[in-house]
Amino acid sequence: MVKWMRVLLVEEGKAPEVCDLPNNLKALELTVRGYIEIIEIHRSGCVIIYNGINKFTEKPVTRSEIIGTFIIARVNPPELASLSVQDIEILSKIYS
Repeated sequence: MVKWMRVLLVEEGKAPEVCDLPNNLKALELTVRGYIEIIEIHRSGCVIIYNGINKFTEKPVTRSEIIGTFIIARVNPPELASLSVQDIEILSKIYS
């Protein structure tokens, strides 16, 4: 059985969109169009999943620092998890 998670999908030129994605590597790679990298962001417990062509050495602060489509999810170690309603409200504003 596939587990799903509620995430923010951020595509270039579009507002962040709430969507449900399968919680597996293949779905994440297809969404970001490449091999994934994960980096923590300033909101505790949340991460950005992005195409690993451009690796970050520090936490990205703004949307313009991230090239291409990326996903924002919560981490419930050791797995990715759904964002809370509060996460979605705050992160939608930050990454608009």
